[in-house]
Amino acid sequence: MEQELILRKKLAAACHVLAKEGHADNVLGHLSIRIEPDAFLMKPRGFGLEEVSAEDMIIINLEGQKVSGKHAPHNEIPIHTEIFRVRPDVQCVVHTHPLHSIAFSATGEDLKPLSNDGCIFWPGVPRFIQMTDLIYTKEQGKLLAECLGDRRAVLMVGHGITVVGGSVEEATVSAIYLEKTAQIQLMVMHREDYSYTPDEEASLKQKRIFVQTKIIEKWKYYLRKWGEKEVEGLE
Repeated sequence: MEQELILRKKLAAACHVLAKEGHADNVLGHLSIRIEPDAFLMKPRGFGLEEVSAEDMIIINLEGQKVSGKHAPHNEIPIHTEIFRVRPDVQCVVHTHPLHSIAFSATGEDLKPLSNDGCIFWPGVPRFIQMTDLIYTKEQGKLLAECLGDRRAVLMVGHGITVVGGSVEEATVSAIYLEKTAQIQLMVMHREDYSYTPDEEASLKQKRIFVQTKIIEKWKYYLRKWGEKEVEGLE
């Protein structure tokens, strides 16, 4: 199977998994995966995460122009182009609107590693506070990319989340864990004395728990959980 078709199938499966893990928001939200240094596959507009197919994916270049595909692109292409432009390590970008993450972003609190899963985000998740509107322009995309920096994710206050990874597997698992981590902290933050993993231990747990082999194991679990078994064997 040619590599682009494999990536199309993986990207569609990632959309389906995220939808079923609490990231669905009508036809909103979009994912992308790099296929060349200056081009990427992206979910098109007009489809929910849960209903998009491999064939629906469109190709966009780093100038934000659609190269191929039968559907229209989302308006927020600059989220993807500007992150891909400054982060050569990033192969996949996830932008969704999960409820707990949006609610948590409004509190102004720092996201803490309250669970093992939360340690994946050590040393923290920045908050994008410059605007709550859609990221329409290249300049706005640059601001978001600057806020993200070298981190794994950014909380976009009053809007949603953007999560990146060195693979579609890593970005998808990270996005699931970001929403889970935000939900856990919302459950306990009414208390002033809640505890969380200290920095040194969080760093060690991150290196031990979130190695590539374990990320792939978690990805394959979600594929099985939500019936995406066709994709499970694709490398």
